[in-house]
Amino acid sequence: MRSRIAALSLAAALAITPAMLFADEPKSLEELVVAMADTPADHAAVASHFRARAEEARHAAKRHKSMARAYSGGKLNTRVQMSGHCDRLVTEYEAMAVEYDDLAKLHDQLAHPKP
Repeated sequence: MRSRIAALSLAAALAITPAMLFADEPKSLEELVVAMADTPADHAAVASHFRARAEEARHAAKRHKSMARAYSGGKLNTRVQMSGHCDRLVTEYEAMAVEYDDLAKLHDQLAHPKP
């Protein structure tokens, strides 16, 4: 009896697993909010959110610039690897900030359409 229950449980799990693997990934809250933004107030709120994300990215870039400087006194191999790592992240975070600023501008325009 136990082996039948175990076999049925295994069969049920195997039947459900492929459906879960191929199901659409759920959208993030951010994606849903952007997709649902309809009114000028909605777009103003989304613009504010993206301005905050841009500021977070700028702060992360600044933090990594500081970390890169902190590694300047270590062993050459570590210094090169870690400062290179930090420099790459600075570039990425600065690019993210620009993208978030652009998104904020877009939603500002949607919040205040020109007649």
